[in-house]
Amino acid sequence: MVALIGFAMIVAIVFLLLKGKMSPIVVLTLIPAIAALLLGFSPVEIADFIKDGVKTTTSNGILFIFSVIYFGVMSDTGMFDVIVQKLVKLAGNNVIAVTVATALIATIAHLDGTTAGTCLITVPAMLPLYKKLHIRPVVLCCIISAAISIMNLTPWGGPVARTAIILKTDASILWHELLPLQGVGILIVLGFCVYMGLLEKKRGAGLNPTGKAAELTEDMSMAGNDAPADPSLKRPKLVWINWMGTLVVILLMCFTKIPLYGAFMIGLAAALIINFRSSKEQANAVKRHASAALLTPMILLTTGIFLGILNGTGMMKSMANILINIMPNALGPKLATVMGCLSVPFGMMLGTDSFFFGFMPLCIGVAEKFGVAAHDIAMSMLIGKDFCIMVTPHNATTWLLIGMAGVSLKDQLKFSAPYLWILSIITVFAAGILGVFQM
Repeated sequence: MVALIGFAMIVAIVFLLLKGKMSPIVVLTLIPAIAALLLGFSPVEIADFIKDGVKTTTSNGILFIFSVIYFGVMSDTGMFDVIVQKLVKLAGNNVIAVTVATALIATIAHLDGTTAGTCLITVPAMLPLYKKLHIRPVVLCCIISAAISIMNLTPWGGPVARTAIILKTDASILWHELLPLQGVGILIVLGFCVYMGLLEKKRGAGLNPTGKAAELTEDMSMAGNDAPADPSLKRPKLVWINWMGTLVVILLMCFTKIPLYGAFMIGLAAALIINFRSSKEQANAVKRHASAALLTPMILLTTGIFLGILNGTGMMKSMANILINIMPNALGPKLATVMGCLSVPFGMMLGTDSFFFGFMPLCIGVAEKFGVAAHDIAMSMLIGKDFCIMVTPHNATTWLLIGMAGVSLKDQLKFSAPYLWILSIITVFAAGILGVFQM
């Protein structure tokens, strides 16, 4: 009965999240509570489960709030503008340089961990070049998707924070393990961009209809760099100071025992003082990003309710015992690698929250019965899943990306999904070789 209600709870959560009729906050709060009541637990016991679960999500929620606001403020002040403009100029009319520059811009833009911001910076900067050089816009979407996939492994990115919650650890610990993979992953993505550039050149990109090289005017090379909503927020004279401040924040996270959210708290306070003189300006700078900074942390905190009830009631253990009986013994010891390689199609079907908070805990429960550590299967699934972020139909940023680039969902799925799946498998095996998880 415990396992049956557990499976019913997960199916209900996944169904409601996929339908999009209810907020994840509502779904992840009410459905687990109802399941626990059906199992006969009292409100007092359920409250204890919730308390234990939320404890594991608090630090990651705080981290997300301050990191999003910090990078949002830095973007407002124009910290990324100089690099984006220089990369666009350097790319010129070289098709391969344009595809590589696309990945570099998306990589830099995704330092804040927000996919929407990356799209809003990269697409306007590069789309005019793609059109002038006759490079298919779907290639732009695919490259941005690949760059986001590897850069989203930062601790202030949602997937790592969610995985940290599942493993009941700190996101910074996972990030330190993932850092070498991110370096290798960026090289993999850049190599992929070179391949994309060569592929487009074979199709005639870079040539005008007469067969001669397409020429870019100075205006075209800079077209698409839309100004922020309020140009008065830019601080061109403070760009290098802001970059130095960002470097200090990163160094604090890497080489000190200061909590990640503490580093961003310090960084945000310094950034507000440096860039805005009055308290009113500083408050407005924070308010501009308040909605983006609060929604995901609220979801992260409510997942603590789900996880607390899932474990406290014994549903996880009971479901894992049932799944273990249908798992082929030969597959069990290699489950981390297998699930990492299959995480793209599963992630596309399930979406982010249902994948991490419904599917991943089940896989962990099954894998542990075969002697596979929870850490190993969670890390492999995290790495594989990240590559389907921008090809998931029920992900709002997928629609933002293809809408800005003028690409249909059908073309994005047909063109980008296979490439991203291949890249995910390559990255999963690279992670295994680097020792991020035991293959």
